[in-house]
Amino acid sequence: MKGRDGGGESDPAEGLIIEGLGLYLLVERRGGRICRTSLSGKRPEASPSPEEAEALMRCWLMPGEGPGELLDLSGVPQFQRAVLKAVAAIPPGQTLTYGQVARKIGKPKAARAVGAALAKNPFPLVIPCHRVVAAKGLGGYSCGPDLKRRLLDLDKKICQR
Repeated sequence: MKGRDGGGESDPAEGLIIEGLGLYLLVERRGGRICRTSLSGKRPEASPSPEEAEALMRCWLMPGEGPGELLDLSGVPQFQRAVLKAVAAIPPGQTLTYGQVARKIGKPKAARAVGAALAKNPFPLVIPCHRVVAAKGLGGYSCGPDLKRRLLDLDKKICQR
């Protein structure tokens, strides 16, 4: 599999099932670190360790836990890193607009740039970009608006437990 930057080979995908979605969170590695995640209906070849699977789910479900050293952010530009860090702190069941994220990172006029950075999020679900919406409506999502809505609905269900 190609890595997110198109260069170099990444290791075969590992993954875990996301209950409630019927999809797998696929994990690609380069040099032992996670270089990309994606959502897929295709069953992965292997599973991450139980500890790593738990850490990945904590990133999604417990903001502030952060991905720590799990993720390889070496190819991610500084602006996008700031956006991803702000988005990683959004709790399940809550959303921010692109403009709110822009203000949070100190770039109040950069709402479109925030959207562009999130469109290239190499770690969907782990860094929950689905929690960022347009000022008037759902906004875009790299996996499509239907999946974005399903993820937001699943977040709400999780919060109700």
